[in-house]
Amino acid sequence: MGAKRAGTTIGIGVLAVILTACTPPPAPLVDAVRPSMSASPTIETTPSTAPVVDRGPCGASVPVRAVSDPSDPEQLGGKTLEIPVDRGPLDTASGEAVLNAEGTPVAYHVAPGDVFSTIAARFCVAEDWLLIVNHARRDNNGLYAGDTLNLDAHTIFSVGDQNGVVSDNVFPAEFTLPPQR
Repeated sequence: MGAKRAGTTIGIGVLAVILTACTPPPAPLVDAVRPSMSASPTIETTPSTAPVVDRGPCGASVPVRAVSDPSDPEQLGGKTLEIPVDRGPLDTASGEAVLNAEGTPVAYHVAPGDVFSTIAARFCVAEDWLLIVNHARRDNNGLYAGDTLNLDAHTIFSVGDQNGVVSDNVFPAEFTLPPQR
């Protein structure tokens, strides 16, 4: 009797695994954060309508490497500057890119549901680099719809905000920054 019960239990478990594997995943959801003056923001969950387009690899981007000349002004903390390349909107990086006169992305307006890692991937930069160039004007890595993220290492102290607030954080004295505009 015990062996039959164990066999039945195993059979039901296997059937559950098979049925779970055959079930299509649920539709993706996007958490849209609406900034407000209250202590906690209102969160709405809506189906994602952001286009999922991958424009291919980051072929035009320049890899980060340690600078050979420590006095070189065109560096960020001892590493070469990352030059963003916009690959176009992605599922969780669907906001608007701001371009300079040469067509290089210099800022980004965050859309509902955006996340740092996908924004970094969209612009062919490392996520930690994105956090560093936004360190001076943001307190943490929380994103809010409507935030402006800085993509240009030359505007660290003049571009960016977090939920409508501009912070005034400092870098360590030994941290080399490129000339600021």
